[in-house]
Amino acid sequence: MRKLPWHTDPRDSGSSFLPKDYVKGKQEVRFVAITVSLFVIVMLAVVGAFLVTNRRWATVRDQQRVISAQYESEKVKLEQLKTLEAQRDEMLSKARITTALLEAAPRSVLLAELVTSLPEEATLLQAKLVSKRVKQAPPAEAAKAASKAKSKSKSKSDGKGENEEPAKPPPVQPPKFEYTLTITGVAPTNNEVADYLTRLQQSPLLKSVELAFIEDTKLQDLQLRRFEIVAQLPEDADARQVEEAEEFELDMVSAVEKEDDQ
Repeated sequence: MRKLPWHTDPRDSGSSFLPKDYVKGKQEVRFVAITVSLFVIVMLAVVGAFLVTNRRWATVRDQQRVISAQYESEKVKLEQLKTLEAQRDEMLSKARITTALLEAAPRSVLLAELVTSLPEEATLLQAKLVSKRVKQAPPAEAAKAASKAKSKSKSKSDGKGENEEPAKPPPVQPPKFEYTLTITGVAPTNNEVADYLTRLQQSPLLKSVELAFIEDTKLQDLQLRRFEIVAQLPEDADARQVEEAEEFELDMVSAVEKEDDQ
């Protein structure tokens, strides 16, 4: 059967009788509507995530402000603690220096110990005490601080470290002294010398007590044994450990008068 040019078969245009332009426009509108809907949904999700994240960041910022306030408060306390520790170290340093300058064992107590330990038949002729200051090496911390200060001064001379704080001077070390006691006396026999040496070795005010020499001597037509004892004074000597020795003052006038009478 021959088809006429104006004759159209409904099967050639699909199952719809609508025009193709209309159908195509409707599909485009539907596609745009779906795209806009998806865009709106995505934007709503982004805005919601932003709001949630912003709220969380607001909470974090509040916590940060609280922590910063606590840190500043604790920082003030730490500064006060550092100041107190510096004052304590300074007071301890002054106390150590004062203690080093004071006599742990007064010389009168030491002399009393020498006299009371002397046997009855022995005579003490001379007691000589010589002090010598001990050279102390700087502590490791002071040496490190000095080297650090030297490097800082060198960098400052090169134009670096202009804003750095000046280095603190090393702490003053308390002086240390070594005391050597030389005792000279006479005794009738060697037994008295040995007894005196033993008593001095047991004294808490002396250490390294040794007999330097012992020899014959003649004093006022008496044949005696002249001796010399050398001892050291310990750094931790404490006069309170001596029970019998007490402080006393020598009557120099009466001693001189006795020597004149002799």
